[in-house]
Formats: sequence, C-alpha cells, structure tokens
Amino acid sequence: MSLYFESIVETPFKNVINTHLAWHPQASCLAVAAYSEEKGGIVCVFTGETNINKGKVCEDVEIPPHPTAQVTVIAWHPFKRILAIGWESGELFIYNDHEHELHEIQSLHRSPLSVLHFSSGGKRLVTADTSGSVVGWNADNNGNVQTSFSHELKDPLSQIVFRVSVSADRMAAAMDINSWRPRTGHKRMTFMSTNKDNLNFFLGSTSGVVYHINEAGNCNQVLQAEGGVKRLLHHSGRNLLVVITEGLVLGQFSVEIDGSVRELNKVKLSGRSTEIQVTWATEGLLAVSTGDGFVRLWNLDSGDNFVLDLREPLGYKTQEHVLCISYSGAKRTLCAGTNMGNIAMWKHEESPETESDPEKEWKLQPPAALTGAVTQIAWGSSLNLLAANTVKEVYILNEKDMVGSFKDKVSVVQVSPTQLIVEVFSSKSVLDVKTDIQVRGVSNTNEHIVVWNNKRMVVYEINTLSSNTRIIDSFSCESDAAVMHENSIFSIEGSSIQVRSFQGTVKQTLSFQVQEGEPVALDVCGNFLVVGTLYGTIKLWDLSRREAKIHHQGKQVNDTARDFGEIISVHCNCNGTRVSIAVAQTSLLPDPKLYIWDIENDIFTFFNFATGKPEDDDTESMVPPNSADSRNSHEVMHQDRTKRETAKEVGGRFVIRHSWDAEDSRLLVCEAKSQVKEKEKKNPYGKKPAKKEKASTLLVSIFVTSEHGMIVYDAFSMLPDYSRFLGVHVPFLYLINSPEKRSKFDSDVVTQKVMRDFVGLEEADKVTRDAMLNFSFFLSIGNMDEAFKSIKSIKSETVWENMAKMCVKTKRLDVASLCLGNMGHARGARALRFAMNEPQLDAKVAMLALQLGMIEEAERLYKSCGRFDLINKMYQDAGVWSKALETAERDDRIHLRSTHYNYAKHLENKGDLSGAINHYEKSDTYRFEVPRMLFDELPTLEDYIMHTDDRGLRRWWAQYLESTGEMETALQFYEAAGDHLSLVRVYCYCNNLDKAADIANATGDRAACYHLARQYENVDQVKEAIHFFSRAQAYGNAIRICKENSFDDQLMNLALVAGPQEQIDAARYFLTSERPQVNKSVMLYHKAGLISKAVDLAFKSGQTNTPDPSVIRRCAEYFNSLGQYDRAVHLLVTGKQYIEALDLCIQHNVRVTEELAERFTLPSDERSRNEILEKVAECAYAQENYKLATKKFTQAGNKVKAMKCLLKSGDTERIVYFANVCRQRDIYIMAANYLQTLDLRKEPENYEKACVALKEAYKCIANSDEQQANEKKEEIMFKLEKVQQFVELKMLLNGTDRENAIRVLYEMLSEPNIDSAVRKGDIYATLIENHANSGNYKVALGILQEMKSKIPKVNPSYYVSTEVLQNIGRATGMPFDDKNNLDEGSEEEGAMSEEEVIDEEEDGPGTATGHRLPFLNGSAKFL
Repeated sequence: MSLYFESIVETPFKNVINTHLAWHPQASCLAVAAYSEEKGGIVCVFTGETNINKGKVCEDVEIPPHPTAQVTVIAWHPFKRILAIGWESGELFIYNDHEHELHEIQSLHRSPLSVLHFSSGGKRLVTADTSGSVVGWNADNNGNVQTSFSHELKDPLSQIVFRVSVSADRMAAAMDINSWRPRTGHKRMTFMSTNKDNLNFFLGSTSGVVYHINEAGNCNQVLQAEGGVKRLLHHSGRNLLVVITEGLVLGQFSVEIDGSVRELNKVKLSGRSTEIQVTWATEGLLAVSTGDGFVRLWNLDSGDNFVLDLREPLGYKTQEHVLCISYSGAKRTLCAGTNMGNIAMWKHEESPETESDPEKEWKLQPPAALTGAVTQIAWGSSLNLLAANTVKEVYILNEKDMVGSFKDKVSVVQVSPTQLIVEVFSSKSVLDVKTDIQVRGVSNTNEHIVVWNNKRMVVYEINTLSSNTRIIDSFSCESDAAVMHENSIFSIEGSSIQVRSFQGTVKQTLSFQVQEGEPVALDVCGNFLVVGTLYGTIKLWDLSRREAKIHHQGKQVNDTARDFGEIISVHCNCNGTRVSIAVAQTSLLPDPKLYIWDIENDIFTFFNFATGKPEDDDTESMVPPNSADSRNSHEVMHQDRTKRETAKEVGGRFVIRHSWDAEDSRLLVCEAKSQVKEKEKKNPYGKKPAKKEKASTLLVSIFVTSEHGMIVYDAFSMLPDYSRFLGVHVPFLYLINSPEKRSKFDSDVVTQKVMRDFVGLEEADKVTRDAMLNFSFFLSIGNMDEAFKSIKSIKSETVWENMAKMCVKTKRLDVASLCLGNMGHARGARALRFAMNEPQLDAKVAMLALQLGMIEEAERLYKSCGRFDLINKMYQDAGVWSKALETAERDDRIHLRSTHYNYAKHLENKGDLSGAINHYEKSDTYRFEVPRMLFDELPTLEDYIMHTDDRGLRRWWAQYLESTGEMETALQFYEAAGDHLSLVRVYCYCNNLDKAADIANATGDRAACYHLARQYENVDQVKEAIHFFSRAQAYGNAIRICKENSFDDQLMNLALVAGPQEQIDAARYFLTSERPQVNKSVMLYHKAGLISKAVDLAFKSGQTNTPDPSVIRRCAEYFNSLGQYDRAVHLLVTGKQYIEALDLCIQHNVRVTEELAERFTLPSDERSRNEILEKVAECAYAQENYKLATKKFTQAGNKVKAMKCLLKSGDTERIVYFANVCRQRDIYIMAANYLQTLDLRKEPENYEKACVALKEAYKCIANSDEQQANEKKEEIMFKLEKVQQFVELKMLLNGTDRENAIRVLYEMLSEPNIDSAVRKGDIYATLIENHANSGNYKVALGILQEMKSKIPKVNPSYYVSTEVLQNIGRATGMPFDDKNNLDEGSEEEGAMSEEEVIDEEEDGPGTATGHRLPFLNGSAKFL
C-alpha cells in the first residue's frame, strides 16, 4: 500500500486564480498558468525534483506576466524543455529553457488561441483559434518554428488529436516502474524517442465539423457531427477516431489511409453535466466522467462497460462527485478529483482470480485530501508525479510506500502522512501517534520510535503503562533512511552513516570509500548492522559494544549479479552470519534473484524467484535419474517432487520485501510478487485467454544453511485483506491489514498470522517453539531421524496435530500416519489408509487435509489432480449443496444425477418436498421416489400425477387404481399412459374381448396381441388365437395350434415368415405326417439354412434325377465357408463328385469312416473304381486307419500296398493269414521280415511262423531262372535251415539229447552271418534259461557274462526273463537290478524297428528281400 504526500507550489504571486496545468512529459517541470487582477496573465514553472525543493519555482525560468491577456492554452515539447504559451489575444510565445529566452512568434491569429499541441515527435506544432484559423509550424530542436501551412476555416476550433502509431499507454507500460522501484532510479533514467513522428491530425470545431489535415498540410472535412465537438481521441490499436459531442453522443469511426472516416457505432451517454471528462485508461479502455459520483469504464474492443464508484467506508461522502480524471500508465492508476477536495485513486491490478470480472481488477485507494474542489489533475514527468488544481492552490502529489517498522514485538505503521499506529503485542496495547511532519520513514525498538522526513527527525518514547507516547527530542537531519538500535540512531546522510543519539548528537561516523559508493540501504538485526552501497558493496558492523566495530570489510554483490543496477534492500540475520540482498538490474527493474551472502564461507548464493529454485537446482545440467550418480531412495524422490511443486508455485515472481527471524538465524521470509508481463491482445469479442489461477503475491519462508543451501519451508498467498509483509518473529508473521479490512471489520492495523506449523502453539515456550522449528527444518531437508528426535519429548496433542497439518503441505503421508497415531485420531488414520488406494498423491493428501479440517486445502488439492468427483463428494458431506451441484454441472457430469438424487434425499429429510421433487426429477428417479415419498399423502400425489405428462407415473397410478378396484378410472390412466397391454388385460378381465380385439388390432402392440391370443386360445376360438399370435409374431404358438388342428395351408404360410427353429419343426411335421409333403419340407429346410439337409432330402425323394453339379459345388463352397467340411464332403459324395470329396478329406483331414468309404466304392463296372478306391485307401492310411486302407487296397487289387498297410497295423495273425491267402513271393518275404522283428522271447512261436513263411517264399522263387533270384534262393535256404535248426534244438533241450543240443547251440554262435537268420541274443537266452532251470546257476552266470562281452550294450532283460535273472543273482550272490540292466544295455541287437523292416523292403520288387515299405505319416502318398 502507498500514500500520497502533497506539496503546495510556492507561487511568487498572491491572490491568483490558477487556470491551467501542464507537466513536461519527461523533465520534472510543472507549468502553471494563472490570472491576477494585479499582474494579468501569469505562467510559472515549478520543480518536482526533490522532496526539499518540490513545489518551488524554477529560478532559472523567467516568463514575464502579460498585463492585458490571460493564458488560454499551454503545451510542452515532448522531449526538449520548450514551453509554448497561447494567449486570449491570439499571441503565441515559446520559452526555450536551454537558452533561457522567451520568443514571441509572429502568427496570423487574432482571436483567442484554443488549440496548441506538439506532435509526438516534436517536429510539428499546431495552433488554432476561435475564429477558425489553423496554422502548422515546423519546429527544430532549438525551439525555432516556421510556418508550414495555414487555413482559414471560419469555424471555431476546439479539439485536436494526432494519429499516433504507438499509444501512450503502451509506451508507459514498457517503462513500468512502480512504487517498489529503487530510490535512485530516476537519476539514471534516459528517454529516447524511437517512434516515427506522425504529422497527420484531426481538428474538431464547435459546429460539429471534423477536419483531417495530412502531413503536407492539406485540409479536408471528414465528418459533420450532431453538435459541437467536445473531445477527440484516437485509438491507435484499432486506428479508430472517437468523437464526443456536446449532446454527449459518443461515436466510433474507422480511419482510412487518406484520413477519411467511416462510422462504426454511436452511443448516447448520460450524466448530470455536459462538461464531460474523458481519458484513456489502458489501451482500448475509455474512462468517462459526466459529473456523477462514479467513473464509467467502457471497453471499445468488446463493448463492455462497468462503473467505478466512490465508497463511503474509505472516507468518501455520498454527495461527492467527480470533476476531473487522469490516468497514469506507468503507475496503472486512474485518479479523479472531486468537489469535496479529495483525489480518488483506483489501482489496476490484473489478477487471474478475477479475470472474469474486470471491475474487481480496479482497487479503490484511500483518498488524498486537499483543500478546495479539485478542478484539474494531471500526471506527468519522469517521476510520475500528480498535479492537482484547486483554483486557489496547486498541489504536487508524490506517491510513497506506506512506511512501517517491526522489532521486538512492536510494530509501527503509517496510516496517513502524519499519523502512525503503534501496536505493542506483548502488552496488547495500541497507541496512536500524530506527528507534525509528513513521515517519510520510521524505525523502532521496543521502547522508542524515530520518524523523519528529508529535513527533520523526531524521537518518541513508548509508554505502555499509560498507553501513550511522548517526544524525547527532534533535530534537523537530511536523511534518506535510518534504523534504531538500543539508544542509537544510524542514519544515511550523504556518503556516510552518522551514529546519533536521541538528541541528534553525532557519536560516530561510518565512512565509505569513493569506489564503494554512497550508502543506499541499511538494516539492523540482533547486534549487527548491514549496509549496502550504490555500487554494490555490502558491509557489516558489530553493535554489541559501545561503538560499532567492523564485522566484515565488505563484499561486492555486483561481482555475482550479472546484470547489476543497484541495491534495493539488504537485511542480515540475528547472528550476523548471512545477509540477504535484493537488487535491481541495469534496466532498474527488480532482479528476480534474491542473493544470500554466507559470511562464514564468504560466498554468494541466490534463490531465483523467476524459476522458484535455488542456485544449486537452477541449472539445466541435472543428474539423470538412472545415472550412476543419481539417488533413488524414497526420501530423495519425495524431495525432488516437493522441489518441483514448490518451483511451480513460487516461480514467475520477484522479491519486494524480505526479513530474517529475530531469534532463528536460518529462517528468512520473503514477500514475492508476480512478474508483470505484457498484456496479451484481446480478440474482438473482448474475451481473455484462459489462465491458470495463480496468486499475485506470496509469502515464502526459506531455511538458509551452509550445508543444505536454501530450502523452501512454506509458501502461501497473501489475501487481499493484507497490503504488505512487515516482519517475522516465530511463531508469528506480521502483516499490515488493507484499508478495506480495517474499515469493514474495524480491525487493527497489523495482524499476527500464526505460522503454519505453530497453530495452537501461540503461547508455547521457547523450548517447544525451537523444537517445532527444528522439526520443520529437518522435515524440509528430508532427515526424518533428526526431525522426530527433535520433538520426541513433546507430548502435546496440539503439536502432533500441527505436524500432521504440516504434512499436508509437504505431502509426507508416512509422517502423517505417525502424527495421526500420536493424536489418537483413529477415524483419520482409517480414512487415510483407505485413501492410499487412490492413484493420485494429491487425492491422498486431500483426504488427510479433510480429516484435519483443512477444507480449503483439500479443495485445492483435489482440483490440482482433477478429482472433481471427490470435490463433489466433499461438498455433499459438508452440506454445501450449491457448490456440489455447481461442481457436478461443470466438472463432474458423470455424477450429476447422483448428486441431484442425494440432494433430493437431503431435502426430503428436511421436509422440503417440493424441492425434493424437483431434484428427483433432475436425477431421473422421480418415477419411483416421488410416489414413495408422497404415498401417505394421496391427494398431493394425485395432483402431482395429474399435472405431469410422464407415462411411467400415469401407468403407476393406473396400477394403483386397478389394485383398489377403480377399473374405469384405471382404464383412463392406462390410455393416457399409452399402456395398450394393460388396457387389453383389463378388458379381458372384464370379459370384453371385442373391445380388447379392437385395441390390439388398432395399435398392433405385440404384448397386447399375445395376451389376447392366449385368452382366445383358452376359450377355443382357434382362428382368432392364430391371428393374434401372428400379430404378436409369436409364430411358434400359432404353428403349434395349426399342427394341433391340421391347418396345413395356414401352417405353411406361418412357417415361411417364422424363425429357423419354427421352420425346422414345420418341415419335420410335413415330412412325418400321414401324407408326407416332401416339397414343403425341402423348401422349409432350405429357408431355415439346412441346405445339405434340403439337398439330401431332394435327392432321396427323387425330386431331381440329374442334380446340377454347379448347385452341388455352390452348396459345398457354402459349407466350406462355414468350416463344416464333413457336410461338404457328404454333399459332394451325394453328387458323385468323388475326387473333389477326397481332395477335401485330405486337405481338411475329414475322417473317412467305414460308412463314408462304402459310399466311395463304385460298382465293379465303373472305370474309375480302382483309382477312387486307392485314393480312399491313401486317405485312410494318412489318417492311420490301416485296416480300412488294407481293405480298400485289396478291393482295388493292389495286394502289395494292402500288405504294407497290414504290416503297419501290426496285426500278426492277419499278416500271416493274408500272406497265405495271397501266396505271392513278395508278400511272403515281407511277412517273413516282419515276423523276424517280433519279440521271440515273448512270442516263441514266431520262429515257427517264420520257418513256414520262409518255406513259402522259397517255393515262390524256386521256379525262377533269374540270376538275382538264384542268389536269393541261397540266402533264403540258409535262413530256413538255421531257423529250422534253432527250433529243433530248442525242442531237444527239453529231451534226452540235451548235451548235444547245447553243443550245437554253441557252434551256431560261432557261425558267420548267423544274425541274418537267428539272433545271437536268442541263442544265449535259450542256453541261460536252460542252465538256470537245471540249477546250474554258475554256468548260466558265465554264459550271461559271455553274452554281455560278445554283444556290446546288450540288455539281458530284453532276452532273458527277469525272474531267471533274479534267480541267478540270488544263487550266485550277484543281485541283478532290472532297472540298472536296462540302463546299461540296449535292444539294438535283437529289436529291429518297423522302420528297418520297411527300409529292407525298399530294395525293390522282385528281390529276395522283397519290397521295402516306405515310412508313411498322415500326409504320405503311395507312389
């Protein structure tokens, strides 16, 4: 908040009437025109440069009075100190301050000058008078002018406006330096004109004519208005000319390149006076005053308008009205002078929170009270000073921050230029101090106050017992800033700091070297004084002794700040170890970085409020999360997340105030304001772009340590109730209340706001406060062990509650669970446990906030994570139904109906039945809920139903009436509800079937027709029942009745329109009736989709003798498309397309059964019979149906392939039988080879069978003369002899010639090539078993060992039975483990696989070994 200090200009003339004001746009020069009966017309120039000389006449400017004429217009050159003065005599004078000369310009004017204006670049001066003469002058940099053009328009001219390319508002915004700017900013500001000078302008006359004069001086009439022109304005953004006439008609005209205008719109203004006051208030926003108690703002871009009025609580009167207005773009302030001598000011603060209501962006300030009605006000100069004319006096007002001081729990705040409010918080006393000087600064201790302007200092003593103050002393002192410490005052005076006593005596002087610069900022905290100089030097003194002693020689902040302009403010902590510095950049805008000087380590760090990050994190080179140096612990991840969220909240700001805690050296509190950004251009409809809500000003608490740097501890937005931050003393933050809050609530000037972690601990002792602060610090840095160690001795439930609330801010749910446990908050712990299932962290934290009563924080968290459903539920639980409904309507529409339902339940419980009905209807549950709610009040319910058009409710009411026996009334409501089923049902109940039939026929309602059909069926009216079953599309019932009554023709018609199942039932009926009607069955099967059934039935019934192959093929393709390949095969076989059917069987592995194979078997006279049979056999073989394959190969005459299939089947008896029946040489050999592969031990008769097969094979090749056959004869004879010999020897072993048989068997083992006839394993096994059976176990063991040595990898158990082996083991003491023996050997010696047999058969037909049978899998083919 700021105050305006007024200075009265000291005019050298007495009894004058001030008529005109004009500020130089850049220099601090105010020109005032006046009139005196004694002196005549007067022009004086006053300075506004310094507080000491403000309002004094510029001594080097001498403009002599005009004894016979008054000044009518004055105007300054935009850059040079050149003043043009127009007189009522038509004379024109130009004063050049650079040459200190006044020149009279010879002009053509003979009437009073009414227009005098420089162009924006200063190259053109335009003058006009009341007779209609207009002259254009070319002006140079020295103030010399020459006539450029002149026109005699014969029309009194009153208004002028130049066409400019850049509006003044935009230029001011580009140099926006508000009240928080550095105090020396104006000393180094320079102004350059970079805009091109536009020499085109419009002139307005009292007759309503508007002229356009271009750069060359050509004049054209462009507009004839209705009434004289009162004001002309140019909207540079849209190139519009705004014309306001004497009749208060405001017109907007678009301007073409040649200066012609085109009307856009007109509007009639209303007001109590025709003396209208108009000015631009930001680009495109027009401020208009017509003498009322308000100012109307009108947005020309959007057409919206609103009113800024004068409110009584701030000191304005009801009868007060506005006389003049002016706007400062640099200060964003609109001021208005009133008839009561007040200057009202509206500060424009563009806030995202109020962007939907532009009126709330303008904040009315307390008035600046002057003497006399304010008839003219004007902003100007580089210092943005305000001049006010009250006719008798002229005031210069300068804006200054409202000063305040806080120390030792005592606050001193300025509330007016000469009034201070002192609040002593320890004794809760408030003192009012009125001074005789306009206070420019204040400082205090717990017992004293010092105030000063730029000329004098006054020291007060605070007496809390008597609740008053007294002046100790006052003395002259030209000081810009000062602070108090104990009994000393440290004041900045020139290039040094003077240490004064309370009486003004200089006790010590603190000097600075020239290269350090003069001091501009200082502060005292504890026993340390810190000073910052103009050139960036920071120095520190220790005040603990009698005299100040240098604590540190100094440090240059400009070595660290890259774009250093000057120091704004400096503060040190209580033990003198750290200094915080706010600086301005070279552009004199605040640097968003707050610099911290760590004195112990002698280094500078900073916290960048633009990014919201300290120096360590304010870099792009961050360690990747998955790198070797990254830390992935839970604590570190939480800290990183907290830092990101804090940076998002704090970023985009700069520091305007900062202060250290008086007792804790780590705690720094900063007031940070949003950075001013260039306003985005609005669209033609005036809508602003969407913005994310962000507080304008934050209070940010930061822990600063050498080990951990700067950690943000807390940040919260300053509400509009507070104007600024004053100081900090744990556990309180001290904030100055806004004037609105003080006037509305009659509150104190300063508010003690409890810090977040100290709520409930306001009266706690220092030990508890230190413990809580340590807990907050360790929690902020993530050191949980130290955090809990610091508070382990605290047993207060309030402390734990505060820590739980702290966890809402830090989002530490693990810590929150522990705090809730120590609080005994079982309900909260349970709710938090359930909330842990929520996916968003903010949703979990919001539940914690709810349990702790932090409703606003919970709402903010839910909004941040987009959980509007939980916000809705929260509002419902809190009973805030208006917000719940609003949230559901806008953001949670999925729960809109349930919200209305819950609200209706709430209203029903309150007894508000009409409101409940309304919300039941909105929830679409009224059909059930309203009858339930009003059932005990039937008249009310009946009245509600009578006035509703809902068919469901009328149907319910009809059902209720029916239940009470009121049939006639029920029928009326059923008819109104359109419930045809119920109508038919009631008429049937009343035995009025004809009326029911009329309704069913008229409406065609299927349910009604079905019900009526059942009634007709019950009374044996069959035809009517069939008719209404058909209307109800209940064809099954209709068909059933037709079958029962033999209505075949009607049955067929119904079946054709019925579903597939009904068609199949009807087809079966026609097929199984006494007189089968096959043609109807075929048609119905076909229509039902059973195409194969229809085709089969058609073929079997002989309806077609020559089936079309194309039809068969299409049907088969249809079944293929459905994946019904077996049905397709049967259909192709039925159509005698055997090859295609077999291909389909092989392609899709359709099983060939005996039945299907027989259908493939053609009569013996068919040519393709054998081909098809062999193909069927191959398919059966591929499907491993060897029996069927053998059968079909045999029927085809291919006995060799039949034998191969039989061999594959392994049916030994059939193989032997088939070989004996065929009596072919190759087949005998194949059978013999097969028999050799069998396990002879398990089937000993196989050697006998092999002997028979070999004899038959020998007989087959005995008569052959081929050479190859002769060789095979010998081989077969050898095998036959050895097999026969082995069989005979086995028989002899059981007889008397046993010894001889054993000898011969040994001899056989030594014969060459014996394995081709008899396996050695079988011979050894015969010997072993014979000896074992005779009790010769040792001999048997020897033969067994010989067998294992002669036959490698032999498996004895394969040849010798397990029982014999176990007997040998028991008798000889060498146990045999059958499993081990199986593992040691193999059966290669005596177990030829079927594949080997097949391989032997592949030597070729006609050989002694016979045909080799190839290995066949499921897809094999016979070649």
